[in-house]
Amino acid sequence: MNRIKAFDAHRKLPSDLSESTTLGAAIGIVAMIVMGFLFIYEIKEFMKTEEYSDMYIDVNRGGGKLVVNIDISLPRMPCDIVSLDQQDVMGTHTVNLAGDLHKVRTDERGNEIEVEKHSQDHDYGSNIDFERTRKAFQAKEGCILRGYILVNKVPGNFHISSHAYGHLLQEVFRQNGISTIDVSHRINHLSFGEEKDLTYVRKNFKQGVLNPLNGMQKVPKDVNTGTTYQYYLNIVPTTYQSTWHTLYVFQFSANGNEVNSGMLPALFFRYEISPNTIKFSQESIGFLHFLVQLSAIIGGVFTIASVVDSVLHKVFGKMLKKSSDVRLT
Repeated sequence: MNRIKAFDAHRKLPSDLSESTTLGAAIGIVAMIVMGFLFIYEIKEFMKTEEYSDMYIDVNRGGGKLVVNIDISLPRMPCDIVSLDQQDVMGTHTVNLAGDLHKVRTDERGNEIEVEKHSQDHDYGSNIDFERTRKAFQAKEGCILRGYILVNKVPGNFHISSHAYGHLLQEVFRQNGISTIDVSHRINHLSFGEEKDLTYVRKNFKQGVLNPLNGMQKVPKDVNTGTTYQYYLNIVPTTYQSTWHTLYVFQFSANGNEVNSGMLPALFFRYEISPNTIKFSQESIGFLHFLVQLSAIIGGVFTIASVVDSVLHKVFGKMLKKSSDVRLT
């Protein structure tokens, strides 16, 4: 046992050989306050995460389908003549494109009237309920397209118009005394990727441009002249990596223009997909590093406090000794 005690680096003095002082108590209190502040700072740093970005070419994520989340209001276009179509460089051309997509009928003030499933059975020459369409135009109904569609991961476009109804539109125009359709619109939401993943990213990450067109609104200057709107989207595959999750979504940038069209007006979204992938990752201080920092604070503060206490004790001791010597002389 005595051999083991020889390794004791923290030997204790008997209590009758140690002395408590007011100065030592004050230094001890200050040291505890300083340690408290440093502990709080280190805990905040431990809880904080930093975001880092990187860019690379990911050859393993090609092919498959791209999820397009849509919520677009068309306040001057009844749902009965609204179609969403898509085409791409692979030759795919789908009229009245389907997905989990709904048409929401709205009144003149934008209040929702009825929700209908967007049908995938339409094609050129689809039937129209002329009486219902006439009443919708008289009531100044609009339409909201809401949901998601699936498109190929290749350059292409999807567009909103009345192309699915072909020659039947001439009869619609005649019955309602109009010469074209008005594709005034408001983009409530447009994004690419699984919506649950996008929601998590928006909540937990600061970087990224996921829906720059949200809130965009366009109205033609002359409703009697057909106006076609075109948005050009550059879609960038993006990986978000946190401590617990790895999510694959898409950022995009956008610009657009509008032109007077002699043909049937439409709202186009033309997209290209970047070959580059951007990765955002979150990193935080490791737990062992956190413990090392706490140990350093405790050791450092106590060491400095003991040095200060020793120096001040000697200084004040010498001052008191000189004062007593002066009194004796």
